[in-house]
Amino acid sequence: MTVRRWIIGRGLLGRAVARARPDAPFGAHVPDWNDGDGAVGALSGALERFIAQTGPDDRLEISWTAGRAVTSTPVERVFAEVDVFERFVAEIGALPAETRARLTFALASSVGGAWAASPDAPYTERTPTAPASAYGEGKLAMEAALAGATAAGGWRSLVARVTNLYGPGQDLGKAQGLISILIRAHLTGAPASIYVPLDTLRDYVYEDDAAQIISAATRRASQTPAGTTTLKIVGSGLTVSIGALIGELRRLHRRRGLIVLGGGDARGQALDLRVRSRVWPDLDGLARTTLPEGLSRVYASQLASSAVRHADG
Repeated sequence: MTVRRWIIGRGLLGRAVARARPDAPFGAHVPDWNDGDGAVGALSGALERFIAQTGPDDRLEISWTAGRAVTSTPVERVFAEVDVFERFVAEIGALPAETRARLTFALASSVGGAWAASPDAPYTERTPTAPASAYGEGKLAMEAALAGATAAGGWRSLVARVTNLYGPGQDLGKAQGLISILIRAHLTGAPASIYVPLDTLRDYVYEDDAAQIISAATRRASQTPAGTTTLKIVGSGLTVSIGALIGELRRLHRRRGLIVLGGGDARGQALDLRVRSRVWPDLDGLARTTLPEGLSRVYASQLASSAVRHADG
């Protein structure tokens, strides 16, 4: 059976999910995500084109990796994104039953969003959620909307709660991506601001590793009973403190980056985000990139980009 994929959102994770398999996924342009009606209209038209390009026996996969909200994003902006997602899911619910039956939908969600206020680390898929920000509340609202629509519409869904994602090409304009920010400090001498204590614990998962787990989990979710939503934690399985991360960068590159501690907005940030996935744990072995390897790749990418900018200048 042929699998037809559509990946919505082509940021760090979306691009990685696209290249997780050799086939070229369907592409669609959303001109302005800040225009809710326009975004929904663009997605609705793209959904129609996507379905039209598939055969009646094709298996369908839609992966939602879009979103610009972070933990400090104001509540109204967070829920504007939630509204677009919910309206798009309603469009899927209006598809013919025979089309919905062939669909598996994967939603990229957030470990930090779901459990930032929980004292119960390490978290598993059964740990009760405890968001600490509008960002977390928004992610959980999207998860709930998808689960409800999946049960009513008879397709299958995967909710992938991702730990701290990193990799080359991270959008530094989103005020997230500590590894990329620290490496930029090493390269440029510009200070990196850290708003949480150095003993804060995080699971850093490399972009392609996360994408491989999500891709494999989406395929497996397609074999679950109709109407089922599966929750899966996606991470590296290795927890490190921010202090240890800074030390590893210093060891790899033999110099210190300028770091400013404190200040800024640390709302919604947990001190301990250790995780232990209990759902399909065999897939966790797809996270094969060691932290030194991943850091070196991000460093090399930023160094190359810096060289290009200097050459252009």
